[in-house]
Amino acid sequence: MIDKNYHNPIIMTGFGKDSICVLHLCRSMGYKWHVMFHRDPYFPKKYRYANQIIDSWDLVCHDYPAHRCSIFFKNDVFEVVRQYQLGSGDMALCARLYEPDEFIEDEYLCALNDIYLQPKGTRDYPWDCMLQGFRYVEGKPHRNMEPNQLRWHCKHNIGSVDSAQPIRDWSNNDAYTYIKDNDIPINTLVYDEVDGELVPKEDMTYNPDCRPACYRCMLPDVPLSVMCPKKKCLVNNVWDNLIKVVMPNDFPCWEED
Repeated sequence: MIDKNYHNPIIMTGFGKDSICVLHLCRSMGYKWHVMFHRDPYFPKKYRYANQIIDSWDLVCHDYPAHRCSIFFKNDVFEVVRQYQLGSGDMALCARLYEPDEFIEDEYLCALNDIYLQPKGTRDYPWDCMLQGFRYVEGKPHRNMEPNQLRWHCKHNIGSVDSAQPIRDWSNNDAYTYIKDNDIPINTLVYDEVDGELVPKEDMTYNPDCRPACYRCMLPDVPLSVMCPKKKCLVNNVWDNLIKVVMPNDFPCWEED
């Protein structure tokens, strides 16, 4: 499955419907590789399923801080993009933010102070290959790659670290069928079973990829000062001082979990 020239692979996982398949697939083939699980310190209830799997599968999980944060805002979608160092390159993970119905104390974050300005750092990266739960989305190929090309091995120009995507050409039904056939616990707090697929719930309370937050002071086209629900006073708009991510119109569409 993995070229014998790799000596220290690691499995990247967020314990979503796709990465749980990769994790189980590796374990079923006898590979007891370590796991990389980047998580936030907030809202531990979002990680109930992940903690259950870590405990029952006896996983060794690593984590470390991002070395850079930026924001992505388009069509009312606001995300904080965290970049994690991988060898001489990096990998970006997105945290989608949404405003809660009510700003109840301790039930939402300040997007600026709690997420964008989170502690950052760099580290040595000892792993030479990372396995990911990326899946190819039909109709939007990544550049000129074909769906069945580079199933296991994919050089992403990230220094000395290669990336393998073993289920990149699976369909939604393929992932669902694999989970059901192998009796993998389903995260019913995040997904509904609909017509042979796992569909994210509209309620994002337990979805670790989505965070309730106020980001009013980080938006364009708003007044120079906005009311902060945490401080209960006016604060300066910081849009001009933020690092922005600019996505090209043909940016590939991937399903990532």
